[in-house]
Amino acid sequence: MLADDYFVKHLSMSAEDADMLHQKYYKDYGLAISGLVKHHKVNALEYNREVDDALPLDGLITPNPDLRKLLEDIDTSKVKRWLFTNAYITHGQRVVRLLGIEDLFEGMTFCDYGKMPFICKPHGEMFAKAEAEAGAPSTKDCYFVGK
Repeated sequence: MLADDYFVKHLSMSAEDADMLHQKYYKDYGLAISGLVKHHKVNALEYNREVDDALPLDGLITPNPDLRKLLEDIDTSKVKRWLFTNAYITHGQRVVRLLGIEDLFEGMTFCDYGKMPFICKPHGEMFAKAEAEAGAPSTKDCYFVGK
């Protein structure tokens, strides 16, 4: 896993310790990169280049006609289709492009690794950011789909 490799390389730790710390930061902060930035002063954009943007997704993620149809069937006169991700914008854009659905969304709220301190899900500030960027009057009128 590229994230664990990053921990090993940049924090000079064993693969086992890297995996444990990666999981701890993910659990504690919602994103492993949050712990790396907070505790190790890692450059989040460098991490994104070496990990998320370096993932070999071509061929793993392919256009999904069923997903596209599902999204196209949403009545956009009543619902705004908006992406909400903990990824940095480059990774989020890449994934929806590979899925063949990038043209179906009005925008994307992403974890901005270039802005410190950055916020991510599950923190309330991230949901407030998504609400504001999507122009949603409140989260009571929003549906969050995903895991």
